[in-house]
Amino acid sequence: EVPFKEDGSGAGGYAKEMSDGFKAAQAAMMLEQAKEVDIIITTALIPGRKAPVLVGQEMLDVMRPGSVCVDLAAENGGNVAQTVANEVVETSNGVKIVGYTDLPSRLAATSSNLFGNNVAKFILSIGPQTTKEKGIYQIDFDDDAVQNMLVSHEGEARWPDK
Repeated sequence: EVPFKEDGSGAGGYAKEMSDGFKAAQAAMMLEQAKEVDIIITTALIPGRKAPVLVGQEMLDVMRPGSVCVDLAAENGGNVAQTVANEVVETSNGVKIVGYTDLPSRLAATSSNLFGNNVAKFILSIGPQTTKEKGIYQIDFDDDAVQNMLVSHEGEARWPDK
């Protein structure tokens, strides 16, 4: 946990850009972690903006040879210094940076399975097993996923921002 208190929630479940103070605390924490880990996976995107760089050159320099950074934000500029979209780059100290922008198509069966599991879990989260009565649904209106998917309920508009 970053030793700096700030809410990173933005509209629609996306992250918002964090303050400079938070970024500095995060970078210091991640620099220490980068010395110990073998893989870093980044996913940070801010709608309509270039992806924030979260793994800078200083972090790459302290990572062990053979370590890997998978940058899932490569298409929007990347969260990792030296990311090149659609390429695997190796740093001078032997860290590989994966910048593929088509990972879902590279893993089509796995992606389909993951998506199917997510849809099933979502449906089950609003289904009758939450009330133990067949055919009776108990919708959790406080659940972020439900809030962003539920358009109306009992004739009342629930989206957006209801």
